[in-house]
Amino acid sequence: MYSAPIDQYDLFDTVQFVKENSEKAYVDCIQSLIASKPFGNRKFYIFSFMKRVDDASGVKKMYHQPRLTRPEPSPGSTLMKVNPNNPEEATIIWTLPNEDAFGLYKQGKVFGNEFVHECVQKYLNDPKSMCRPDQDDPSESMIREINKEKHSRCG
Repeated sequence: MYSAPIDQYDLFDTVQFVKENSEKAYVDCIQSLIASKPFGNRKFYIFSFMKRVDDASGVKKMYHQPRLTRPEPSPGSTLMKVNPNNPEEATIIWTLPNEDAFGLYKQGKVFGNEFVHECVQKYLNDPKSMCRPDQDDPSESMIREINKEKHSRCG
């Protein structure tokens, strides 16, 4: 079998292609979820997390769950708030790396990112604060009504 040496420019182009298409697929998936209007025209949260689907190979799959309320934060997750009436915008509430990578996001580190570092600190010091509802979140009784309406349309 003949193997040719890898050209550094070809390698860069391939990595760049994979990165750009992965990011595009992620954005397309999120925008598709927003466009589906799971709760009508009401703003909602998207809770994104990774889950291992095959322990032997380590294959993971990303899930995006539409929600009316904030879930408890967990390592390896992201929470954003979206508005179906403005699907081009999303507000990231938190993003948490896997626990073993918490220290990599401090300023001066390779992946240094102030927002991620602040999210990690909140998670470590006061995770309950990350669950507090926004002012425009529906009340418990409104959530029951929304879910009742949603289920009646599906049934």
